Amino acid sequence: MVADLVDFELLFDVLPSPHLVLQPDLTLLALNDAMCRLLGCERQAVAGHPIHEVFAKGPVVGPTESQPWQEALDKAVHQKISQTLEAQQFIHTAPNGKAFPRYWQMTLQPVFTAAGDLRYLLCRCLDVTDQVRLQQQGKFNYESFTLLARATHDIIWDHDLRTGHLWRNELFSTQFGYPVNSETNNYAFWQACVHPDDWPSLEQYTSGLMAESATSGNAEYRLRRADGSWAEVVDRFYIVRDDKGQPVRMLGAMQDVTQARNTERALHQSLEQFQLLADFVPQLVWTTDAQGHILYSNQRWQEYMDAAATEMSGDDLWHYLLHPDDRARTLARWQQALQSGHLYECEYRLRSRSGQYRWFLAQALPVRNAAGAIEQWFGTCTNIDEQKRTQLVLAEKDQQLQYIVGEVPALLATLLGPHHVVGFINGNFNRFLGGHVQLGQTAHSAAPWLQEQGLLAILDEVYASGEPASGHEQLVLQPATPDAPAQEVYFDFVCRPLRNEHHTMQGILVFAVDVTDRVRARRRMEVLDAELHRQDELLRQMLESLPQMTSIIGPDGHVEYASPQWFAYTGQTIDDLPQAWQRALHPTDVASDAARFAQAQLTRQGYSQEIRLRNEQGQYRWHLNRLVPALNNDGEPYRWYSSSTDIHEQRLLAEELRRSEEQFRFLAEAIPAIVWTARPDGNIDYINSRWPDCTGVPVEQTLQEGWATLIHQDEVADSLAQYKHSIQTGENLNMESRLLDVRTGRYRWYLHRAYALRNADNTIVRWFGTTTDIDDYKRVQERLEERNAELTRTNQDLDYFVYTASHDLKQPINNMAGIFQELVRTATFHDPDAAQLVSMFEKALHQIYGTIHDLSELVQVQKLRHEVALELVELAPLVQEVLLSIAEPLELATAQVTMDFSAVPALPFVRPNLQSVLYNLLSNALKYADPDRSPRVHISTLLDHGHPVLLVQDNGMGIDLARYGSEMFQMFRRFHDHVPGSGMGLYLVNRIVQSHGGHISVESRVGEGTTFRLYLPPLEAATPGTAVS
Repeated sequence: MVADLVDFELLFDVLPSPHLVLQPDLTLLALNDAMCRLLGCERQAVAGHPIHEVFAKGPVVGPTESQPWQEALDKAVHQKISQTLEAQQFIHTAPNGKAFPRYWQMTLQPVFTAAGDLRYLLCRCLDVTDQVRLQQQGKFNYESFTLLARATHDIIWDHDLRTGHLWRNELFSTQFGYPVNSETNNYAFWQACVHPDDWPSLEQYTSGLMAESATSGNAEYRLRRADGSWAEVVDRFYIVRDDKGQPVRMLGAMQDVTQARNTERALHQSLEQFQLLADFVPQLVWTTDAQGHILYSNQRWQEYMDAAATEMSGDDLWHYLLHPDDRARTLARWQQALQSGHLYECEYRLRSRSGQYRWFLAQALPVRNAAGAIEQWFGTCTNIDEQKRTQLVLAEKDQQLQYIVGEVPALLATLLGPHHVVGFINGNFNRFLGGHVQLGQTAHSAAPWLQEQGLLAILDEVYASGEPASGHEQLVLQPATPDAPAQEVYFDFVCRPLRNEHHTMQGILVFAVDVTDRVRARRRMEVLDAELHRQDELLRQMLESLPQMTSIIGPDGHVEYASPQWFAYTGQTIDDLPQAWQRALHPTDVASDAARFAQAQLTRQGYSQEIRLRNEQGQYRWHLNRLVPALNNDGEPYRWYSSSTDIHEQRLLAEELRRSEEQFRFLAEAIPAIVWTARPDGNIDYINSRWPDCTGVPVEQTLQEGWATLIHQDEVADSLAQYKHSIQTGENLNMESRLLDVRTGRYRWYLHRAYALRNADNTIVRWFGTTTDIDDYKRVQERLEERNAELTRTNQDLDYFVYTASHDLKQPINNMAGIFQELVRTATFHDPDAAQLVSMFEKALHQIYGTIHDLSELVQVQKLRHEVALELVELAPLVQEVLLSIAEPLELATAQVTMDFSAVPALPFVRPNLQSVLYNLLSNALKYADPDRSPRVHISTLLDHGHPVLLVQDNGMGIDLARYGSEMFQMFRRFHDHVPGSGMGLYLVNRIVQSHGGHISVESRVGEGTTFRLYLPPLEAATPGTAVS
């Protein structure tokens, strides 16, 4: 026993880990050397003392949290259960008195007697301070990393390559809309979100970095958001490797750069558009730096200068180009603009390529940065040579200009003085203000409603400041008039100050253009653009959902992956995957496909081919198959990406198109006109055999050299311009030109028409055209125009004759009437028939007067129709005016007149003409009333298939249409002699209605009455405000 005890003590003392032995009453019985070193005391100083005293008096005090230690002792003593306490903190005091914490892992192991009673507690105390501090540092680092990931504007991610776990910060969910959970925190989800077109290159790039010793990388690719849209991202990452150099983690930061990339593309497009616009505008466009050195000049500038000028720059260039008389003035004004930063404007002469000088108006504006400093100057030179040369001519035509200004299709007026007195106003402006404005009237009294809308305040400001004012699409509320309702009108206007020779304010020039149609058209276009945008978005969504089969093929030709669409189409299973292509290919395509694939392996280039694939029903359908290689670092293909698109219907359509092309060629050769087709760029690729028959030029020669040389020199420029315009815009071609027959040297007229054939994307795929000989028609047309001109002159001469005759006859008739009145007054007649003769003579005079008046009115009707504009005439007020003019005969006849204009309340008509029509029809109804009954007249309107019809019905004597119907509207034709008349009324009515594009029908029964129906053109065909010749 003694030897055993000695052996135990030696073994206990040399244990490398600190141990102590407690009795059941927790008295310290023994401790080994390692424990003494941990406590920093001698064995004799602590042996036999309670363990609580040992841990309480130092130099090691603890544990800091005593409750877990006490609970562990209680369980070990009373429940006889082993206990382990992790990381208990003890305060150690060094010999120099400095205290510091350390952490112990304490294990209590009960030791039992043979009877099972507790004899000792063996306690092991391991110093785990380093491990605890490492854990604390790791926790702090993790918390700091998490806090930093939340604070940054980037999407932070951490990918553990060993477990596949992928952690992201909350910004990933904010920017892309995906929840952060177990389904999204994995590599497969990220791969599914990457755009299919970007994934192969991205995978190749990251795989290459993994294989190398690289520790960082960056990539750009597209990532799908939760709403289905694509975001462009920049991903920068760091690769963490283990001590063997193997990658174990990837840490990265991702940024959404979609808006930045869109801005870059928009800026690039804007620059391209500026370049195109600068070369397209008919001006010399240039830019300089802040010091005036030229940075850019457009193509027209280069074309204007000669070869010598293109080799110069700076002052030498300007000295060479500027006219000697303009140099000093031009350069001085340019320097003044550079120093002041104001608008530069100057007129000078520039030397052209031919050596001649031409006048230009130069204008330039500074471009400033955010700080207001000038960075560049943007300028243009506008060719005004013709304007300068015509200034003297314009001065001589000032009188003509006054007339033109009065009729210009704009609002023009001059307002004088501070009260804006009307000095001049053209017809359009006057009509817009109501037609009653007088010269000398103030603007406020002429149109007080403009003051209410704040427009006259603009005039006050211009007159007070002396500065011009302008407005773009200014809304003006035009009040209602008896002829038209209130309406909104939009104007572009300019108000410029007028000064006298002393530069003192004299008045204001007002110029305004009605842009109401443009504003309404733009608004319609905005609605249309919104609809087009919606349609484009629907089209995009539809295109993204198109079905397509994809697969991945190894270098040995075995399929490694196939999309679900492949299995759905072929009916194959996963077991068929390695030989999936060979099983689906048409037997006749297997050999050619294998040869093509082997060739692609050698060339390392992708390819496309059309193949037949068997579907689940055993049918073969044509597909367009595209293969793209993925190359390793040695440039060898290690994988092929394949996509297959079903083009079976396209193949069938192509065959049908080929047959249609053959039928078209046969038909084109059979018809008697020239038939031709052209590619989308306008180059003709087919002409039928009628071409050489008409021109004498072989088809092959025309296809090579073109057809411009055969066009008559007077039409070649315009014809080529029209053809180019149609090709560029896609508009239908419709033009006429003369073509040369080289065999006879004579030209004949032809009509050229062409229409574009478009595909489903509205892209032009071909042009189909015809060229038809219209030479005979043109010559007949020229003769017809000559006849029409001659007829017009004859009508004008006839109108002039009628007007002159009526005018020249009035004077002698007046003289005759005066002499006859004097004779009746002074003479004495003894013949008993004298009174009857006097009455007959007076009646004859009245008839002559009536005839002359009717001829004058006929000419006046013709003039009104051609010179007075149509207006929308309200029928009810007009009829009331006519009834008022014949009030006396109405009252004498006790006539009853009723009206019903509910169907068509107003008609577009020349108002005096319509008044004349109603007057003649109503007065005739009274003249030829049946003496046995009171006259009744009903005036109404109706719509007949869109044509307004004006009806005048009476219960008069009626007309025998069987006898007089064909003579109804002849001049001077009368059917009743019991009342006076000239026979011109119905002729005038018919003439007026016909001049307005209508016609008259008559229904009449003798003794019952007559109905006149006036059929007029459709309402949409007549435009108020226009005169029709």
